[in-house]
Amino acid sequence: MKSENGMFVTDYNVVLKETEVQNQSSGGIILSGDVSTGNKPGIVVAVGPDVSNLVPGLKVYLDWKEAMPFEYKGVKMAVVDQGAIKVICDE
Repeated sequence: MKSENGMFVTDYNVVLKETEVQNQSSGGIILSGDVSTGNKPGIVVAVGPDVSNLVPGLKVYLDWKEAMPFEYKGVKMAVVDQGAIKVICDE
């Protein structure tokens, strides 16, 4: 079964893209320098049929070293096994 974007993801795999870098806080403060923890979040794009607890649009934190990068329709993405995802954020 294909997802809305025409992609079929197999088994326990999850397709992600990196989140956009925010250079301004929600209060309007311009952020200079790197204020991250070193772990960039990803946004779930599509999931395989055996994946549980994940749906497209969720922000997740994962072990990026386990991800396989690829490009689809001009967008840089990565595929990773569900087990590499460590935190799911509902925002």
